[in-house]
Amino acid sequence: MRPFEGLRVLDFTRVVSGPYCTHLLGLLGAEIIKIEDRAEGDSVRHGPGDPALKKEGLAATFVMFNAGKKSVTLDLKQPEAKAIVVKLARTCDVLVENFRAGVIDRLGLGYEVLRKENPRLVYCSISGYGQNGPDSRAPAFDGNIQAVSGMMALTGEPDGAPMRAGYSVADTGTGLQAAFAIAAALYQRVQTGRGQHIDVAMLDSAISLQSQSVAAWLNAGTVQKRRGNLSISHEPTADTFRTADGTVMLGVMRDDHFAKLAHALGLEGLADDARCATRETRVKHAAFIRELVQGVLATLTSAECQRRLDEAGVPCTPVLELADALAQPQVAHRALVLELTDEATGRPMRTLNAAFKYEHGAPAPAFPPQRLGAQTEAVLAELGYSRDEIADLARREVI
Repeated sequence: MRPFEGLRVLDFTRVVSGPYCTHLLGLLGAEIIKIEDRAEGDSVRHGPGDPALKKEGLAATFVMFNAGKKSVTLDLKQPEAKAIVVKLARTCDVLVENFRAGVIDRLGLGYEVLRKENPRLVYCSISGYGQNGPDSRAPAFDGNIQAVSGMMALTGEPDGAPMRAGYSVADTGTGLQAAFAIAAALYQRVQTGRGQHIDVAMLDSAISLQSQSVAAWLNAGTVQKRRGNLSISHEPTADTFRTADGTVMLGVMRDDHFAKLAHALGLEGLADDARCATRETRVKHAAFIRELVQGVLATLTSAECQRRLDEAGVPCTPVLELADALAQPQVAHRALVLELTDEATGRPMRTLNAAFKYEHGAPAPAFPPQRLGAQTEAVLAELGYSRDEIADLARREVI
């Protein structure tokens, strides 16, 4: 039995941050009922991906975040659709939405409305800037949040322009925060018997993810500068280095690791050099140290470099392309990539499992990603709607 088996989640989320949150809940056994616009559904249904699956509204990003979710289509501007949501909310433990702040209230489906129908409901709102405050109604996408959170100012080469991360770190980081907050609220509900409203902001999440750099400013008045791939410690040997056939990342920040690195590379004199004795002296003489280390590493292949330093107990890894990263034996051993099959076409679909393992109740989606509205009729039937009533709602484009 998975940890959230028996939990029911009403999912109004779209794109990445919200769907990633509910994806994690679904991997842990929760039943996810995804409410989508009846015309197009979640916009990422129509992004890049397998052409045959794209035609079915199963583009790559949608497949990644929506396995195991039931799809129900509703036109939320119509009173009958709102009545359906109210009935669903009475049966659910959790509701997650990531509309812009204020939108779901204007639809008449905000927390204050639905808590009266279900006082045990844990209602999570994900937005760019939070549900209140001077910027709460501003639109927000991942890049905007990376920019305004200070994240981009920390990223890039020292003499280059600010740079965003290579993936949607603000979106996925916020999804993680939301999933954690929901799990905590459900635990608290065990004690109190009551649900609550959770307000998750992408801006808050993005700043929180930078805690180490934030600490330097808040507690020492130090502004972290862009430093390329150099560690926040500024150790010259905690950086990327060219090899004969690629690039490696060294993580040498301890005195004992530096001595081992020097011996492994045939630079024994560095181990006893006063300029290399402590972190402070190594940072001061960074250019001198880096030149010597780079000179040796440039003569070695990445594989030889890693072999030598692994044997010496020194942190070293190759810089891999994403395809090579996914092909690593360790990733296969962890069964992180899940192989699914589209029920209608038999075409392969892949998603990622949770990034953790349980002794009992292993995470996994209940079924592959679904076509738009695939479970609408079944879910309405569970709520007591007759076949004729469902047909009438469809005819009037409510569902």
